[in-house]
Amino acid sequence: MTRKLVLLLTLCHGILAAQQQPLAGTWQVTFQAGMRIADGEATPIMATGTLTVKLEADSLIGTLETNPGPDMPARPPVRLAAKASTGEATFTAQGKATININGAEHEAAVVSTWVLRAKGDSLEGTVARKIDSPDAGPQEPRPVTGIRKKG
Repeated sequence: MTRKLVLLLTLCHGILAAQQQPLAGTWQVTFQAGMRIADGEATPIMATGTLTVKLEADSLIGTLETNPGPDMPARPPVRLAAKASTGEATFTAQGKATININGAEHEAAVVSTWVLRAKGDSLEGTVARKIDSPDAGPQEPRPVTGIRKKG
């Protein structure tokens, strides 16, 4: 009887924790995926994708799958991690960027910081990127929006 009670309490705690975590779930998101600079003019490269956020112990773990676009090759899924909170969460992700200057390409390490908050079925926040390359200047945080996917 005691084991059943402990198991039931453990399951209830996990369900309540997930319910209290507004970012947990699957989101259809829109965000700036990069920047194209041609003839000195900067043009944002916008993208959409699916962000899945799960509560794991005291952390939020996200997986971002970017939808391929006409001007953007397919990208591998990105793993994001944040300390669990009931309000705003700051996720970090590490990756690589391709820098192309006058046809000469090279890769650079990138750290992305996603600051996200959920209000019901709406998601909002920002993404800022720090690119480890002398050719890339600082990037200001850019807006992120999303809606919760049903089912």
